[in-house]
Amino acid sequence: MKRVIGITGGIASGKSNVCAVIKELGYPIIDCDEITRRNYEIDGKIYKVVLERFGKDFLLDDGNIDRKKLGKLVFNNSSAKMLLNSITHPIIKEELLKEIAKYNDGLVFVEIPLLYEAKFETICDKIICVFLSQKYQVERLMAREGIDEDFALKKIHSQMDLYMKKSLADYVINSKGSFDETRLQVIDVINNIKGV
Repeated sequence: MKRVIGITGGIASGKSNVCAVIKELGYPIIDCDEITRRNYEIDGKIYKVVLERFGKDFLLDDGNIDRKKLGKLVFNNSSAKMLLNSITHPIIKEELLKEIAKYNDGLVFVEIPLLYEAKFETICDKIICVFLSQKYQVERLMAREGIDEDFALKKIHSQMDLYMKKSLADYVINSKGSFDETRLQVIDVINNIKGV
């Protein structure tokens, strides 16, 4: 029997480490960001609709979509953000379901940063939230992206509150500690899902 396990969390909350452990344990992971990237490429499904709705002003010289420019627009404009989400979420969901359909049984993990925001929880049998307190999220984000605290907080607050995600999830992995501590939590959660 196939079971789909969603992995979500906030920006810089440690999802990559959790996914690294899951891969290391031999389970398949479908990465929603990768599906999104693929569809933003020239002639991808998202590419075509974004070009149609937002225009050629959002193209780079090589013909690719200027995702930084588009990101800046939607970050500061809620109606543009709603429009972009209404374009991208159905396409990503359709592509995600195609990827999931390739597996017949066992646990299939899907990394979906905006799982609740995009209302993708309906395609998951169980959901894991990778949690980190805002203080550490800010520190990691500042170090990773070389941004100041104000901008880091803006990016964090542009997503659904992590405490809310934590309360909605079936399992929570706290990624504050070392990679080995995270690894032990991941193993424990997987054993729990499998009923070991």
